[in-house]
Parts: sequence; C-alpha cells; structure tokens
Amino acid sequence: MPSKRNTDKGQRSERVEDKRVAASKPRSDVDWWWLWLAILPAITLFVYWPALKGPFFFDDYHLPFNDPNVAVAGARFWIGGVRPALMATYWLNFIISGNQPMAYHIGNLLLHAITTWLVFLLLKRLLELAAVDTNRRLLAIFGAGLFLLHPLQTESVAYIAGRSEEVAGFFFVAAWLVFVKNFGSPLKLLAALEILLFAGLAVAGKESAISLPVVLFLTDVYWNPATLTEQLRSRAKLHVPIVLGGLLAAARILSSLNGSAVAGFGMSGVTPALYALTQCRVIPLYIRMFLFPVGQNGDWRLPFFTSLTDHAAWLYALLMLAFVVLIIWTCRKARLFSFGLAVFLITLLPTSSIIPIIDAIAERRVYIPIIGLILATIWLIVHFRARLQILHRERNLRVALLLVLTVEAALSFQRNQLWGSDILFWANSAVGNPQNTRALLGLGFADVLRGKCADGIRVLRDLERRVGPTEEVESVLANAYQCDRQPGAALGILQTLVATHPSAARYAQIGYLEAASGSSEDALEAIRKSLALDPRHANAYAYRGVIQLTLGKQVEGAADLRTALEIEPDNVTAKYGVGLLKGSR
Repeated sequence: MPSKRNTDKGQRSERVEDKRVAASKPRSDVDWWWLWLAILPAITLFVYWPALKGPFFFDDYHLPFNDPNVAVAGARFWIGGVRPALMATYWLNFIISGNQPMAYHIGNLLLHAITTWLVFLLLKRLLELAAVDTNRRLLAIFGAGLFLLHPLQTESVAYIAGRSEEVAGFFFVAAWLVFVKNFGSPLKLLAALEILLFAGLAVAGKESAISLPVVLFLTDVYWNPATLTEQLRSRAKLHVPIVLGGLLAAARILSSLNGSAVAGFGMSGVTPALYALTQCRVIPLYIRMFLFPVGQNGDWRLPFFTSLTDHAAWLYALLMLAFVVLIIWTCRKARLFSFGLAVFLITLLPTSSIIPIIDAIAERRVYIPIIGLILATIWLIVHFRARLQILHRERNLRVALLLVLTVEAALSFQRNQLWGSDILFWANSAVGNPQNTRALLGLGFADVLRGKCADGIRVLRDLERRVGPTEEVESVLANAYQCDRQPGAALGILQTLVATHPSAARYAQIGYLEAASGSSEDALEAIRKSLALDPRHANAYAYRGVIQLTLGKQVEGAADLRTALEIEPDNVTAKYGVGLLKGSR
C-alpha cells in the first residue's frame, strides 16, 4: 500500500502537470470563454431591453403588489398563501421599488441571469458524467447561452407573472447541481439537506417543480455505474425523504385544485383523457418552437381536442408514442440524447399530462424543460461534428455556435418588443389566433388604458358582435366610452349591467359619471348603493368626498376622503380631493 507521503507527492505532480498543460495552450484557447462571460450581460441587457420598459398587464394586475391595500399589508399577506418562495421575491421587489414595472422586469432578468450561470455549471458537470470528448466548457457555454437567449424563454423573463417559472427553475437547477456535484460517492448528510431544501423552495415557487425527484432518479439511472440497488442504498437519506415530501406535496397540490377555475379535474368540462390527448399536440409544438422559434404566441388559446378523430388527434397520439419509443431506443446508442429527451418530457408532465389547465399551452412552461432539449442538442452537435469535416476545427465550431446564439438573440429581441407593449402584445396574439376573443378583450382594455379610446371602442364593438354583450366585454366597453368622454353611453351600459350584475365598483363608477354630468343627487344615490354592497369601497368614499366638496360640504367631504385613504392609502381620487380641500382653505 503506498504511503501518505507518496500519495501527496503524486497529487502534487498531477497538479503541476495540469498547470504545465494549461500553460502550453494558446492564450486564446485558455481565455476566450472569459470574454464570453464578460460580454454576455451586455448582450442580455440589449436583448431584453424592450421588455424592461413594458407595463403591467394580464395576470400582473392580480399579483400582490397591485392590491390597493398592499402598503399596509404584513408578511402573512405576502407569503401566507400558495407559492411563498415566489411571493417573497415580489415582496422584496415591492420593498425596494414599490409597484414600478421596470423594477420587477429587472428582478426577472437578474434571476434569469443567475439561473443561467447555474445551468452552465450543471451542463458542464453532466457532460463530464456523459464523458463527452468535445470541448465540454464550450458546449456548456453554448447550452447556457441557449437557455439565456432562446426566444422560448422570453415569456418567463419578460412577463412579470412568469417569474414563478424562474423561481422554481432557480431552485430546481440548484438542487440538481448539488446532486451531480456529489455524484459517484455516497451522499453526505449536508448535501442531502441542501437538495431537500432547494427542492422544497422550488415547489414553493411553482408546483410543476415536483418533477425534480424523478429527474434526480433519472440522472442516477443514466450516469451512475453502480447497480440500481447500490444507488438506492447509497442515496437512501435523500431518496426516502424526497419521495415522501413529493407525495405530500402532490397531495397538497391536488387538494388545492378542488374548485379551482383554472385547473383541476372538474375544470371547464375538459376530461383528463381529452387534456392528455391535446398535450400530444402541444408537446411537439414546444419542440418545433425550440428548433424553429417562429410563430410564437403569448396567448395561444389552443382549443382542446374533443375526440381521437378531432383534427386527426390520433396522429398526434401516435407521434407521442413514437417519441417515447425514441427515448427508450436511443438509451444505449445515444445516451445523452435519450437523457435529454427524457428530462424534457418528465419536467413537462406536471402541466402536460392528465390534470386539465384552462390554457392548454403556455410557452413559459418550457423554462425548465428546455434544459433537456439543450442536452439533446449538444449530443447532436457532438454526433454530427464527427461527420462534418468543416466542424473538426474547434474555431469553426465556435463560429457556428456563436452564429446560432446570434440568431436566437435577434429573435428574442424581436419578441421582447412585443412584451414591451401591452397593445402590441395583444394585437400579435389576436393575429396569431383570430378566434382568440380573450386577446381582443385584452387589446381593447390596453387601448383604453393607454388613452386610445376610439381604438378600444372599435375593438370592443367588434368583439361584442362576435360573442354578444357579455358582462366582461360590457364592463371594459363602459370604461372605453368613459375614456372617450361619452358619459351617456358609458352610463347606459353600466345601468344595464347593475340590473343583472350589481357590484360596488359599478355603482361607484355610475356615481362618478353622474357627478361629471352635473347630477349630484343621482350620483350620491349610486354611491349609497355602492357602500350598501361594500361598506369599505374606497372609491365610493373618494367620489362622495369630492362631490361633497363641490357642494360646499367641506366637513362631510373631508371625512369621506379620510375614510377612503384609511382603506386605500394610495387612492388617487382621494388624494386629488385632499388637494382640493387644502386649496379651498
């Protein structure tokens, strides 16, 4: 048995030899990748700059930082519900910058950049385990560049509500990285605890991260030379608690879906079988957009299949069966390729299996699964490089990979211009799917919000002709007429609405319009009805306060304005009324 001294000498000799080999390489081969890392932040900022200037829209308005009472809310308001890890990031954003959209966009971009660095380390380690003989660092940088710049990632990064994918993705990749860093030896307790912590935080970011235990198991199966029994025994301290935790999380997630309007087994009449059948079309769409990122849509509204014969749905089912067969068939011949496709499919299953979700497809759901497609792409690069003479020289390979990333960056820049404007976004969605009435409603709302009142009326009238005078359409149309200074038309719509769908907000709006038309008595009566429905409706108090001031009732008006500000400290109308009150003194 060699002595400790001889062993130390041998290790020192190996380190010296490694340094000698590194020193013998041309400087460009040693340092060029640092240049990539140096310029990547500037490239990323340029690519995402149009989206950083974008406003809140769509689900952003339902997030905590847009709640009227957020200024006086405590910790339980932020992290007491579902996805506490995600909500904690919004809370931090709010503490730093209030509800300024750009700050939230920057937060998304920073999180994406940090996750990209983890993806680089993960890919580099996985390529080591796969014994890829091509420059692993180059391929890992290329893969991380795809993760960073691919147009499919824009929805998760540019859409503030898409941060759920990023938070889950960050902790998912962190857990996976710790796992592969400790590969090839019995897992230590500290590493196991780190993985469990990151796994819990990933699920607390978004429930779809529940696929992590399966991905870790797949990593073991594909790359661990030990037998399955040996693997399970050496990692028992991880696999047992993570499987139990996964089962508990799955039970909690399924329980939370009961009664949900957007997901669950009783959602909108879509059966699990029909949802799964529709996903046989959706998954190939994700792959197509990864390979050829054109024809994207921020709001697909893809219709669900109604049977196997509906639009040749059976062909898509056969295609998915062939995809699974491909994963199995290539497991021995093209192990990295098979592993990548398996990771892609497994990480998609929480949203692309049998649990119906109101939107059959959403590009942000590919944020984590894209890592699997990147791994499969890297295998294809290595495979075809051996057959293409032009790529044998590493310099040519670098140029080719850089060209691919340049194209992806250009397409992402173009995509981010749409994310930078709610009007452009909804117009693009409507063009992509002319039957998408939600996109038309979003476009009309965006037009009104940006002061393009006549355009909003035109879009909403067209939508009204298509779907009829629904409550949602009529509500936005009333705002459009109010925006266009047609109070009579707005009042007519609102009075029709409250006859069948009374609400405090609508009566308060009627009160505002009646006051603007000079009918103070009708205005006060409408506000009385508003407060009867909701005694803490801030706008009703604010409108009544301003009306009282115009009637010369300063004491009553001041009391209403104070009440409005107590309920909603940032109420714009109440602040305006306080300004009037101060000016009259």
